[in-house]
Amino acid sequence: MLDTVRLYFSDTFGSADGVRVIMAPGRVNLIGEYTDFNDGFVLPMTVDRGVYLGIRPRVDQRVRIASSRFGELIDVSLGDFKRPEPGHWSCYVLGVVEELRLLGLISTGFEAVIDGNLNLGAGLSSSAALEIATAVALQTIFKFEMSRIDIAILCQRVEHRYAGVMCGIMDQFASGLGRKGHALLLDCRTLSHVSIPVALGDYRIVIISSEVKRELASSAYNERRSQCEDGVLVFKQKDPTVEALRDVSIEALEACGGELSEVVYRRCRHVITETARVLDASAALGAGNLTQFGALMTQSHLSLRDDFEVSCAELDCLVDIASGVEGVLGARMTGAGFGGCTVTLIHKDSIDTLREQLLTYTERFSLNPEMFVLDGNGEAGEVLAN
Repeated sequence: MLDTVRLYFSDTFGSADGVRVIMAPGRVNLIGEYTDFNDGFVLPMTVDRGVYLGIRPRVDQRVRIASSRFGELIDVSLGDFKRPEPGHWSCYVLGVVEELRLLGLISTGFEAVIDGNLNLGAGLSSSAALEIATAVALQTIFKFEMSRIDIAILCQRVEHRYAGVMCGIMDQFASGLGRKGHALLLDCRTLSHVSIPVALGDYRIVIISSEVKRELASSAYNERRSQCEDGVLVFKQKDPTVEALRDVSIEALEACGGELSEVVYRRCRHVITETARVLDASAALGAGNLTQFGALMTQSHLSLRDDFEVSCAELDCLVDIASGVEGVLGARMTGAGFGGCTVTLIHKDSIDTLREQLLTYTERFSLNPEMFVLDGNGEAGEVLAN
């Protein structure tokens, strides 16, 4: 990718002299779904592919950025910000540029190219990787001081202000602070975090894209967030210290169960048990107990399917197929649900069998799922020649 980016830069801007290349990886959430806005815990891990950005400073105010994937070049003046259409690739880049300019951290223009090997729309958080790559690249050439936590917060703000997506902090945090050979246990309330070693031995993490667009995810997200808030109001009447479902024990849930609607009860049960599962899974992964970790992954999927009701027939089918393959320790949907991906912990000798079994999925849904076998994982930073 380093040579590819440099060549693209040279083709676009005439030469690649003085170009710095930065990569920010995508991420997969191993466990911890819908816990983030409940002040809970998540356990994402970066993947082995990402967004690559080649950049070189200019002495004037021009900002010229080319996207290989979309075959587009934008040319604007620093300080003459015109808001791109939300969802267009440039909104993530120019949003970061504008936020840093407003902070007084960049004062001249630059030229950049964007490329990558992260599959768009596969649920691997390509937008967060693009934001982090942009911010780290600008920090590299302009040498301003900003912690990776503050960079992640700034990039989350870009999603809110420029892309119109009121996302949590997990994606930007994972892309910006994830480390090679580790997953990241993140406390979504305090932003405290711990890197958990990932020593899989003969096992591998496999991501399977259902190829189903998550059309219901946005409305379902809002509805379930509201249901969780309804539950918090009931618990708060019993205990004023409760601020979010993260503060509620399973015993408190059972004690108040009769005061909750059946749906709100199940939504709360998922979040409360999922929060506990994340902590248990982190401990299991850190101790190398992959059997327990896999079992918790599968329990997470069942809870998301039955209590939170954000799975779908396609995701359930992929999990069922994986669970039926010898050598699989666990499988679950990952992300917002109603489409997107599953993540599976599988013995390396069983990967071909799983790939063959996906024909069952194609026959049932007339979809061709894409399968990614992670070969380690990456971390954000400058890419240097060997």
